[in-house]
Amino acid sequence: MTDPTLAVLEVLGERARASRTELAAATGLSPATVSRTIVRLRREGVIREGRPAPTGIGRPPRVVELEDRMVGVIGIDAGGRTLRAASGDLAGSIRTRAARPVRDPGDREALVDDLVALVRDLTSNSPPGAVRALVAGVSGIVDHSSGRVLLSPDLPGLTGLALAAALEDRLGIPVAIDNDDLLAAIGEASVGAAVGCRDVVFLALGYGLGAGVIVDGRPLRGATNAAGAIGFMAPGRLDRRASGRAIPARYHEALARASAGDDAAATDPPVTDAREVFERAAAGDPVAIRVVADVLTDLGDLIVDVGALLDPEVIVVGGGLTDAGSAVFAPLEARLRSTLPYPPRIVPSALRDAAVLHGAVSMAVALARRRLAGLDPFVRSDPDGPALSLV
Repeated sequence: MTDPTLAVLEVLGERARASRTELAAATGLSPATVSRTIVRLRREGVIREGRPAPTGIGRPPRVVELEDRMVGVIGIDAGGRTLRAASGDLAGSIRTRAARPVRDPGDREALVDDLVALVRDLTSNSPPGAVRALVAGVSGIVDHSSGRVLLSPDLPGLTGLALAAALEDRLGIPVAIDNDDLLAAIGEASVGAAVGCRDVVFLALGYGLGAGVIVDGRPLRGATNAAGAIGFMAPGRLDRRASGRAIPARYHEALARASAGDDAAATDPPVTDAREVFERAAAGDPVAIRVVADVLTDLGDLIVDVGALLDPEVIVVGGGLTDAGSAVFAPLEARLRSTLPYPPRIVPSALRDAAVLHGAVSMAVALARRRLAGLDPFVRSDPDGPALSLV
């Protein structure tokens, strides 16, 4: 049986306002239960109730709506180059954002200090207790259950850190952490390119490679929390062949082979960005054309393997490599359609660099609702708990 508080908050998250009668009809709860729940949530400062301006004959019914002065939740995207944070309400809408560059990815103290500062920037004008939950997405392998970062090649200073506990101690807010690409998948399924889908794969094709997987509406983390670590896929390691980090090096290796003994080629300014390799290929550079073709073959293998293994409804692709547009998507889609009998749709991310933040806010809202219902917001073993079932 659904908890009354969860039921009421879910309805108010889907619509701007509702009367008590409408809430009872939408939730299946008795009018008395709805009334008791509203009284308690009003006392908590989560909702408000009043009458709208009259528009006709008779007195309009009292309507209930979420208190828009409450921050509600915080979402964090701790990426390799930039730390981002966003405040959201209990309907899951993002209100304000803040960002800071990563000062030193290996400096644990600086990373935690900057994450704390971002949250304090966003909540500086909020009353005590206004933030009900915080979820942080971290680049790397994360143990969601313990709140510990197991491995973060992009932010090595966080490796081994019980980040959830560290942030809770500094901020006094319940905190959960998860893999950033998994949160990106949740974001796309909640408000982005995969709305309405319960089987979703998000592929992050950028400076590094990663994936977030949702199966039957539930995030897939794996036995050791390493599900989605596609950079390690064979043969060899995919991130050493087809990531934004690897593509410029691959181009220079191919250029050196093609121009051995050519002093003019050797003095060309070095290419440091994968985007430039794609641009050179589009301009007719034969070496860049071959490198891009090889990279797309590797990524095509990845897309086919993911589609064949998981049979998702949609594969959402994000990350810097997607800036090449149809030069990336057209061959990948053609590869899927020519290889699989039932190919999934492949679409670009609708949320782009905000996907992780939207996913973090969505998960934080689910956890905050449990907390308001008097339930343990961080139940790990409950298969129906919000940390496991979000879309």
